[in-house]
Amino acid sequence: MSAPPRVRILHETNPQKYFPALYALHDQGRIRLTGAHRTSVCKEWLRAGLCDRAPIAERTRNALDDTRFRLSQHRIFGEIIVLGFAPWDARLLWYRGLARRNRVIYHTSWPDWRIDQTPRQPPLLRRALRHQWQGFLAHPNVTSVAVLGSVADALQNQMQTPADVIPHAVPHHFFAQEPQRRPGPLRLLFVGELSAKKGLPQALALLKTLPEHSATLTVIGRGPLQDSLPPHIRYLGAIHGRATLASEMASHDILLSLSQRTSTWQELFGLVIAEALATGCGVIASDHIGPRAILQDAPGLVAEHDQPRVAAMLLEFIQNPTSLHSFRAAQAPKAAPFAMPRITARWDALIQGLAHG
Repeated sequence: MSAPPRVRILHETNPQKYFPALYALHDQGRIRLTGAHRTSVCKEWLRAGLCDRAPIAERTRNALDDTRFRLSQHRIFGEIIVLGFAPWDARLLWYRGLARRNRVIYHTSWPDWRIDQTPRQPPLLRRALRHQWQGFLAHPNVTSVAVLGSVADALQNQMQTPADVIPHAVPHHFFAQEPQRRPGPLRLLFVGELSAKKGLPQALALLKTLPEHSATLTVIGRGPLQDSLPPHIRYLGAIHGRATLASEMASHDILLSLSQRTSTWQELFGLVIAEALATGCGVIASDHIGPRAILQDAPGLVAEHDQPRVAAMLLEFIQNPTSLHSFRAAQAPKAAPFAMPRITARWDALIQGLAHG
C-alpha cells in the first residue's frame, strides 16, 4: 500500500479555519499534513494581535514557524501545496517556485480578476506582475480550485484558467446541534470581524429600532470596533472552538451578516452563514456574491443599505413566532452542500488524482 500524499497548506491567515476538510483527511489517513503556514509573517503577526487579540506567544510561535518554512521551501519536493491568497498578491513571486518540484493547488474565492477590483493593488509593475500570475496559473503543476461556480467562471473568462469547484466545509459540530427556540426576546447574533465592512454598525443600529426588551444581540469576534460596543450588548470575544461556536449559534434565532461593499471587497463566501444555517439558526445577509450563492432561492437576502426592510423582518419575527419558524425552516436545507463528508470527498478525489495521475 502506497504512502498517503503529503500535503502542505499556505493561507493568508488561518489554515485550520478554511481547510477543515484537509485536517479531516489527515485524521482519516488519506493524506499526511506536513505543515500549515501563513503566507505573511510580519503582517499576520500584527493583524492577529490587533484584530484577533491573539496571545503574543501564539503569534510569535506561528511567525517563527512560517519564517522557517520560507527559508527552507527550496528543499521541499514531491508534496501537494494548497496555496490560498488574493489575486495579484506580490508574494506570489516568493512562493511560485514551489510549483517546480511540487503540485500546487491554488485556492481562491475571488469573483472578479480585473486588477483594480481586487484587495491587492500593486502600485508598480502591474503588467509584469500580471504576467507572473498568468504564467503561474498556466503552469502544468498548478491546479486551480474555486469556492463557487461564479469564481470558476471568472477564472476561465478573465484568466483562461479552468478551475474545480470545492466550497468551504462546515464541520460536523454545527450539523449536530438541535435548534432551540425558547420563549422571550428575539435572539440576534453577530459573528466575525468587528468592523464596518462586516456590518457591525448596522447590527447595532437595528437593535435600537426594535421595541424595548423585544430583542437581544450577542457579538462574537475581534476587531477594530470591539472597544466601542455598548454596555448592554452581550460580548463573548473570539470563540475558537468550533463546538462552542456551534452551540452558541444554535441558541440564537437570527444571524445578522450585513456586510458592506468597499471598492475592493464584498462578502465572497460567508462561511459563518453556512455554519449558522447548519445549526438551524436563521440568517439575514447582504446580497453579496457569497451569501447569494449559499441562500440561492431561500429568503434572507437584503440589499446592503435596506435597513428598513431588515427591521421590518425582525419586527415580524418578534410579533409572529410562526413566521420565524417558517423562515428558518426554508433556509435550513441550504447548509447540506457544505457538509464535511461531501467536501472531504471532493478534496480527496482531487488530491489522490494529482498524487497518482
